[in-house]
Amino acid sequence: MLATRMQGHPLASALSISRNGRCFCPALRRGPPSPPRQRWAPAASAETDRTVSLPYQTKPGVEASLNECLYSAVEVDNAAHPLYTTLTVQGPDTPGLLRVLSWVLNGMSVRVQHGLLETTPEGLVRDTMWVTDFRGRKLKDSSAESLRARLEDFLVMCESEVAVTQHEWHCGNIWVSNNAHPDLTEVVVHGEPSAHKPGFLLELTTALTAAGGSIVEGAIQGDAEAPVPGSAVAPSTYDFRAGRYFKFMLKGPTGRQMDAHQVASLIFTLRLLQGKGSMPTVAPNMDALLR
Repeated sequence: MLATRMQGHPLASALSISRNGRCFCPALRRGPPSPPRQRWAPAASAETDRTVSLPYQTKPGVEASLNECLYSAVEVDNAAHPLYTTLTVQGPDTPGLLRVLSWVLNGMSVRVQHGLLETTPEGLVRDTMWVTDFRGRKLKDSSAESLRARLEDFLVMCESEVAVTQHEWHCGNIWVSNNAHPDLTEVVVHGEPSAHKPGFLLELTTALTAAGGSIVEGAIQGDAEAPVPGSAVAPSTYDFRAGRYFKFMLKGPTGRQMDAHQVASLIFTLRLLQGKGSMPTVAPNMDALLR
């Protein structure tokens, strides 16, 4: 049984990290370094060290510490079923995991024909999906391997640099605060993956609402000369070459502030949107799968 096989594994102890409301992002962990984590693999396979390379912009020195992060093991199998490529994801139950998994599949032009999603009592997930391309065909071996590598790049969870207080979080260029208003959660995102990336506002607001947030008010400032004072929300020192400055006041699903678990999921998703390219809602090379 999966639960029995996973007992005592280092990822099981990581559950408290993902469940206690602290936020996660691809960033350097503060404090004494932890021993490097090893890749989790099914019982029949040997554990091997994994070198992680994130598809996001990171600060100097961060890449060297990525083995402190939690990540999922991804396997693809083209021999297990005559019609489908079998995809298996195993790892810690982290906020927003399935959402990001779905984004990558969609971006790689992969359709889930059947799926079985499981979570063990220890808080580990085992998601098995039988997938095809958008034309209903099993993936080629090379395409399946590309999908596996892409998923492993994105399904990485690292502790955030700063949790300022129990009610305020800072993760890269993302700030979330429950101190700014008694009933609303303030979300600030300064900068964009590209200063003029098409559709970033759509992606940003989609992420906010997908996390259960309802936007009550907000402001977007694109340069130093705001047309009205109310939209001048960026600090005077902000460099607009990094992109626009976004500020939103949200209600959570209960109609009040978002709780720490919802904030953790939101920050994880927003951090992915800030990657070098774009969220994988558009396939990087559709021809590779549809040819």
